[in-house]
Amino acid sequence: MNSGLEYNFEVLTPTSEDKNKKIPFNQLSKSGKVLNPYKAFIIAEKMTRK
Repeated sequence: MNSGLEYNFEVLTPTSEDKNKKIPFNQLSKSGKVLNPYKAFIIAEKMTRK
């Protein structure tokens, strides 16, 4: 995903075995990124003007 932003901080992901379990935020999704709609729009606009 070219329009995504990657965050490298840890977040709580409690389980029944470990209430204080933490993992890096970028491991919560397949790409490790969060969509940036503005950047996605700019990329799409450039692609349609070719």
